Amino acid sequence: MRSITRIGRRTVAGAFAALLVIGALSGATGATVPGATYLTFVANSQSANPSVAIASVGGNDVRILGHGSMALIAPNGSSVAVISTSATSGGSSSTLWLYPSRGGPARKLYHSSEFIDLFGWSADSRLLLADLSGASNGVGPLLSIDAKSGATHTIAKGVISGASFSEQGSDDVVYSLAQSQLTSAAVNIYTSSWTGGDVNEIVTGGHSTNPLWGPKGIVFVRQSSRGSAAEPLNQLWFIESNGAGARQLTHMSLSPLVDGLVPVAFSANGSHLLADFQGTDTSAAWVVDLSGAKAVVRDLDGIADGNIAAGISRSGQTVLIDSGFEGSPRSVETIPWGGGKPTVLAKHGAFASWNY
Repeated sequence: MRSITRIGRRTVAGAFAALLVIGALSGATGATVPGATYLTFVANSQSANPSVAIASVGGNDVRILGHGSMALIAPNGSSVAVISTSATSGGSSSTLWLYPSRGGPARKLYHSSEFIDLFGWSADSRLLLADLSGASNGVGPLLSIDAKSGATHTIAKGVISGASFSEQGSDDVVYSLAQSQLTSAAVNIYTSSWTGGDVNEIVTGGHSTNPLWGPKGIVFVRQSSRGSAAEPLNQLWFIESNGAGARQLTHMSLSPLVDGLVPVAFSANGSHLLADFQGTDTSAAWVVDLSGAKAVVRDLDGIADGNIAAGISRSGQTVLIDSGFEGSPRSVETIPWGGGKPTVLAKHGAFASWNY
């Protein structure tokens, strides 16, 4: 995916002369945010030597944690999971590291000869959800990894098209699974425990992907064919975790080169959903208001392309984006839920995450 080696602290400090982790953000959720809040991102992601940086939300400090191509901050802010890759005689290998947010040496948590793709943390900051997406024939295991011991459990084996932990007070998992990469392979949605037990197929039909487990239930993508000349069309659906109450949220009619929405993140109360609007050479942050009886869908900033939805604050009032086209200089920015002028948090940064 993205190769990495470490870059020097001096180089990074120069790149972040315009870093603005603004104090104004600290007032948005106030005392409702437990513990410290941090922003992580990949510095100089388009170079051959990207590294992972961390900054406190509401402060002006920036530190380099180490080399890496992907980073996810734990919900409680205590740790950052970082993926680094290295070349091998057979191709490449990847390592999952755990860095203390407040500083200190990294701990090697997991190593694989395949690429490790992180889906997220459990709500209690105890577990990580990872997919070995580079496995032979693209069929790899979905794993839960204990952030303290490094112990792993295989949740499922197959082609994983999205997965997340529950946001409803447990460490249960929802995931989309197909048995092969064939376009004709059925892909359905399942829930299970974090150890892989108690498996339930909650969405059938063979065309459902990208489930995201929020405070009120699960939002997922149901795809419909538009013929051989076009990609499938995405519509967002909602379902309760027990498989009841399925209902369609979006009814979008789009051009053949545009796929539609993929859910990214929920606000703490589940009423605000951030999604990525995807298609050929297209990525844009959209928001879905779920506070009423009918979902209201809106392009966040009115720009058809050029940003990637990265995260949403617990209050739901601030959206985190990666701005810029793939292959071009990127920056990490925020935009108010209601739209408005972006605020740059980090120039030359990308692949952001936060626990704000």
